Amino acid sequence: MKNTRINTASLVTVSAALALLSGSIFAASPTSLTDNDGDGVISAEEIRLARDTSRADLLTQFDTDGNGELSRDEKRAAREARYAEQVALVDADGDGELSRAERKSAHEARRSQFETQLDVNGDGELSDIELAGFEEIQQERGDRKDGKRRGHRGERGDRMGADSQ
Repeated sequence: MKNTRINTASLVTVSAALALLSGSIFAASPTSLTDNDGDGVISAEEIRLARDTSRADLLTQFDTDGNGELSRDEKRAAREARYAEQVALVDADGDGELSRAERKSAHEARRSQFETQLDVNGDGELSDIELAGFEEIQQERGDRKDGKRRGHRGERGDRMGADSQ
């Protein structure tokens, strides 16, 4: 097993990215990242493509009414299926539940998988260039969250929507 050196900022970035890609109900299984254009890094566009592909697969699998959206019941079914998948993969003691230690082990394994995928050049280190795509995605996500907290206010400061016109 190769020794991977990662600085603290990189570890935080990878952990946040892991949450972004595999923590939502939209990730029935860990998202696979690929350097599609062969430029030596996983770009933000390649991350978006992997995320969108994962979401489309999930929609195909769980959109039982065919309306193009996941209802609460469909989202619940997706969460339950993901949990069952995780139990089947990481339930070391076979009790049908995931203990804290089993969850931690699964999280560490997923993080390691993402670090390996990000380390496109295989040198055992995650450079700033290799992390740039994730940082861009994180920034976009943060901007969207900030917009929601501010209520998506327009230039005049009023709420955007049907009644603001």
